[in-house]
Parts: sequence; structure tokens; C-alpha cells
Amino acid sequence: MNNRIKEHLIMWPALIFLGVCMLGLLYGINLMLPTTVRYDCRIAEISPDMPIKAKEQCRKLRMKQNMT
Repeated sequence: MNNRIKEHLIMWPALIFLGVCMLGLLYGINLMLPTTVRYDCRIAEISPDMPIKAKEQCRKLRMKQNMT
């Protein structure tokens, strides 16, 4: 067999393996990062997609802002 063909038989599987390892590492890092969800309190009362707990927190924040 040609030397170049032997090199390619080793190089491509190694590159594929490294690529898969890199994707796995990025996926693992992504799973470990904290996720925060921010809601816009300006549309809290009219948005049907906003959870009730978030609406209640927006109401509390609005009450605090109105008192000061």
C-alpha cells in the first residue's frame, strides 16, 4: 500500500475522534452552565406565556417601586 494512503487511514479516524470528543466537551460544558430566565415585567399582565409566579414577582416589584 502507498504510504500516503496509510497516513490517511490513520489521520481521518483520528480527526473524527477528536471532533466527536470536542463536541462532547462543548455539550458537557453547556449542561453545567447556569441558566437564567428573565421576564419583561412591562408586559407581565397581558402576556399569556408568562408563568403565574413571575407575574406575582412583577406585581411585588411594581408595588415596591410605587411606594418609593
